[in-house]
Amino acid sequence: MDELEFRKRVYANPRDLDDEILEAARANPDYQKIVDETLAFEDSLGSLIEGSETPEGLMEQLLSLPEADEIEAAPASSKVIPIRGTKQSFFQYYAIAASLILAVSIVFSLSVNGGPSPADVVFGNELLAHLHHDIEEIDDITNGETYAVLDLDEVNTSMANAGTRLVSYNPAQGFDVRSAKPCEILPAYQSAHLVLEGSQGAVSVIVINNSPVDVEFSIHDDRFNGIVLPMEQGNMILVGEKNEDLNQYASMFSENVEWVI
Repeated sequence: MDELEFRKRVYANPRDLDDEILEAARANPDYQKIVDETLAFEDSLGSLIEGSETPEGLMEQLLSLPEADEIEAAPASSKVIPIRGTKQSFFQYYAIAASLILAVSIVFSLSVNGGPSPADVVFGNELLAHLHHDIEEIDDITNGETYAVLDLDEVNTSMANAGTRLVSYNPAQGFDVRSAKPCEILPAYQSAHLVLEGSQGAVSVIVINNSPVDVEFSIHDDRFNGIVLPMEQGNMILVGEKNEDLNQYASMFSENVEWVI
């Protein structure tokens, strides 16, 4: 079983894993880590849901809806499905749904085409965790520490790890690559991490040859702001400081990154 299939099955129902999934996790520490992290995410989300309250005034508004006999007496064109008789379950479900939306929006901003899938949510968290793992170099570049500007060959040597390359790169494009190296974000896939000088500090550009995400979406935490972009054979991720305008870099790299897998 490859990692993509394993992740899909774990994310689908992490609290009821079948024997095949459990056996694969026991045999592979990386797979076991995926299970542990997914369960931890479920626990944190559950805590948020349990602590949520029904929005003020919602109960009164819902209780004001007509009874079933009132609906039957109404013209057919104006009938609605009654919700009374479900006791408190409807309100519980509402609170859960509201909390779920809140929990997801803490990490992601939904795009106009729809939000990220549960698998994309976890992927985004792993991307942010990777940045914090490399925080020392990012801080150095943000603080103006001297890092030599890399040339195109040096950049492409690192990008080749993920099966990609830059078609062109020169100072006229408005960015200097200060660091380029292979990295590991998902154990079963290859990736490369470039660090540029942005207007607000270091800007990370990561390419990874995993399956393209379903839709472009944003990621952020207390420090970083980023975009995940699906591409031909994988994904490109751009992350910078909170006030960094990433659109210019997204445009430049989208036009210049070529997949050579």
